[in-house]
Amino acid sequence: MGSSPPELMALLALGPAFADNDLRATLGPHLESWRRNPRLATVVLNGLAKKRQPSMAAKVLDFMVESKVEVNAFHYNSAISACGKGGQWPLALSLFSSMPGSRVAPDAISFNAAISACEKGGQWQLALSLLSSMPEMRPMPDEISHNAAISACEKGNQWQHALAILSMMPHARLTPTIVSYNAAVSACEKGGQWPLALSLLSSMPGMSCIPDAISFSAAISACEKGGQWQTALRILSDMPERRATPNEFSYSATISACAKGGQWQHAISLLCGMPDMKAKPNQISFNSAISACEKAGQWQHALSLLIKMTALHAHPDHISFNAAISACSKGGQWKLALSLLSSMPEMAARPDEISYSAAITACERGGQWQLALNLLSTMPQMRALPNEISYTAAISACSKGGHWVEALRLLSIMPTMSATPNAISFTAAISACERASQWQFALRLLSTMAEMRVLYDEFSCSASISACAKGGQWQKAMHLLSTMPQMKVLPNEITFCAAMEALESGSQWLAALTLLEDMRAVGVDSILARSAAIATCSKASCWHEALQLGLEMRVTSEVDLGGSFGVLLMECEQRSLLSLELSTSRRLSDAARQGGLLLGLAAVLDFSAELRRGGGSSRNAIPRSLLEPLLVGVACSHVSTRSLPYHRELALLRHVLENAQTGNPAAVAEALDAFGRDLGSSGSWAKFAGGSKAEALLAAMRGGTPACHNNNNHNSATAGVLEIGTYCGNSALRLAASLPGVRVTTLELDPVLVAIARTLIAFAGLASSVDVWTGHSTHLIPRLANWLAQHHSSYFSAIFMDRWGTYYDEDLALLQEHKLLQETGGVLVADNVLTTAAASFLWNVARPSATFVSQVVAVSEVADSSQEDWVSVSVSMSPTSGVQSCADLPLELLFCAKIAKIPLMFFLKNCKKSY
Repeated sequence: MGSSPPELMALLALGPAFADNDLRATLGPHLESWRRNPRLATVVLNGLAKKRQPSMAAKVLDFMVESKVEVNAFHYNSAISACGKGGQWPLALSLFSSMPGSRVAPDAISFNAAISACEKGGQWQLALSLLSSMPEMRPMPDEISHNAAISACEKGNQWQHALAILSMMPHARLTPTIVSYNAAVSACEKGGQWPLALSLLSSMPGMSCIPDAISFSAAISACEKGGQWQTALRILSDMPERRATPNEFSYSATISACAKGGQWQHAISLLCGMPDMKAKPNQISFNSAISACEKAGQWQHALSLLIKMTALHAHPDHISFNAAISACSKGGQWKLALSLLSSMPEMAARPDEISYSAAITACERGGQWQLALNLLSTMPQMRALPNEISYTAAISACSKGGHWVEALRLLSIMPTMSATPNAISFTAAISACERASQWQFALRLLSTMAEMRVLYDEFSCSASISACAKGGQWQKAMHLLSTMPQMKVLPNEITFCAAMEALESGSQWLAALTLLEDMRAVGVDSILARSAAIATCSKASCWHEALQLGLEMRVTSEVDLGGSFGVLLMECEQRSLLSLELSTSRRLSDAARQGGLLLGLAAVLDFSAELRRGGGSSRNAIPRSLLEPLLVGVACSHVSTRSLPYHRELALLRHVLENAQTGNPAAVAEALDAFGRDLGSSGSWAKFAGGSKAEALLAAMRGGTPACHNNNNHNSATAGVLEIGTYCGNSALRLAASLPGVRVTTLELDPVLVAIARTLIAFAGLASSVDVWTGHSTHLIPRLANWLAQHHSSYFSAIFMDRWGTYYDEDLALLQEHKLLQETGGVLVADNVLTTAAASFLWNVARPSATFVSQVVAVSEVADSSQEDWVSVSVSMSPTSGVQSCADLPLELLFCAKIAKIPLMFFLKNCKKSY
């Protein structure tokens, strides 16, 4: 290969910001030799084209014309080619159009160079125009002309034109080449036409054109965009037989197809198999595999791939980290998500808007609203502009944290931050109002959507209907449902269910039954709506109608057992309908045997039913005839199937049965704590109060009024201890064991959890000390007053609440309305008041005018000793008359972490001098 001509080297030395005078001075001494030998100029222009110097090539050509150096088609073609390679399609067309003025006729190469420049610039219309004008200018289009035009159509997403040009080639006596077909297949891929892409691929051998790796990769990409992961796998596996070696692009496209199809196992298998096919996994293939894990919520595998990616020097980029952060978000691993975000700069991956939005979403799902707001506020400092997704995730975090005012503030500032609120943003804000029972604000936000020209959808409407339901405004909810067609939103299952909840809140049982008929008329048969209708009838004391609706319910994994069968069993228990109760329970156990629930639950449900049939609460020793089927049924059940509900609870029961001794409450409690610690080591959360939480609970209860320790006296006014939120019976059995002679009554909505709790309590030998009631607290608390009267009691000496968020406020209001807690010296303990955003509840029991003396105790989770939570302990101080109105929650409490900069515990402790 010869060395570059000196004038080319001199031109390149001028740099991209050259001056015209410098160019003339450089070329001046060479013009005479160019006049004698025009080919020397062609060499220089070709060199500039290879170096992608379009402006300099054009200036050289202009200088030649000015200096009256003969220019020919070769010179122009080289200059046009330089413009095309440099991305300067307007300059290329300008040179092309100037050729006749210089008395140079464009030839086929001129047209091809101009068409190629248009192709690279995405100007498919101009490319087609040049192709169609070629016959008029005499040079006939050749294969290169057609290929460049097809490629232009491919880049412009014009698959129809691409196929039309391909079909024209045989008529022009031109044979399509591999380049022609690959460009056409790629055009179909970009246009989402996967059947046409596969048809082209299969037709290639018949046209004496053997597909190569590019052909197959383009077809696989078409399948990926069309959601055809099985076909993509088949094409990849067929490549070796068709003499095409799969490369990184083939594998990456197939892995991406598996990712979109939810086939994360196949994606990982393909990635691991790439080295065997001499295809080195690269950044794209790793990113596709991590995305597959992210879509499936497989955060452990996503992190493993990210680590492996670094080890193989595939250099993770922001796409890699974004997918991993999102995977951690979906897996509830907010700490890992934040750790990944913070490590990005060290790995030379700059966090972008997607990175922060995914991390904010992780915080939202983890109930960490303060961290979500902190991330949102730091985005501008990290040169990441918050967008609609970022703000919406932060609004949702505030919503779940019970901070509706902050949610509305974020929504209001979005336009000033160049982030236009959309329907999702409004829905998140409306949901925040719904959770806080602020139905007026929710409806105002809905009307604001129209003012801001944001289209309503079923989610915004259903959230607004739910807000009305929460605020007891069932008429407004039904009005909103009826006006949805005028809002160009057709009611669906989501909105119907929201309306049914509104009718439940108003105990409108007849309207609920009518709404069910209306739903059937439009072809909507919702299990959730039917469950709500059952609850509505029950709440309105129309238990006959509730039980009749229950007979039509089928048990599947999609059924809300608490909202349906829990209500049915509650009515049966409360009305002493033992036969119907047992038959309803039998339906649940039959469903477990038939696969609707985990198989092991059948033995648990049967055991619980036998306890009820035999009056199990009157004896502590479990007959062997009952215990053996339970042990065998639970032991033989495989609880690793995480696709079905109750897998964790059944695993907990199995652990206790295998590791504790029957009749030994201390051994059962230790087995529960051990299970919780095992959950923590695997990154999961134990949903029961063990460890220091249990110690705090028992210490508070032991310090209660002596009257609660004298329950054997039937003339005593106290009914002992009430627990709201049984779960698996952990706290109930600890209370019963720690307070001998004290009756423990515990409420649980979910009938499966009721069965598990009764089983654990009976196994611990405490069945005679604990009553497990099925039903929701809002239904059962009002009935407890009558039950207490029948048992010659007036109140409970102590109440333990294991609830969530605003449910604490609702239950407290009901307890005070029905005077169920001992007026003086009654102990009220609430768990999870930090992690469940129960700020308003804490204010109600600790504000200066409250009739409680309260203390907040810092405890740790049994599954993770580093995870802090709070337990509040309140003691009633003086008699009350009726239900006191609660003072407004102060802003300092609402925004203590963001504005006041002081811990909530500190604020509460300073609310009362009696602390």
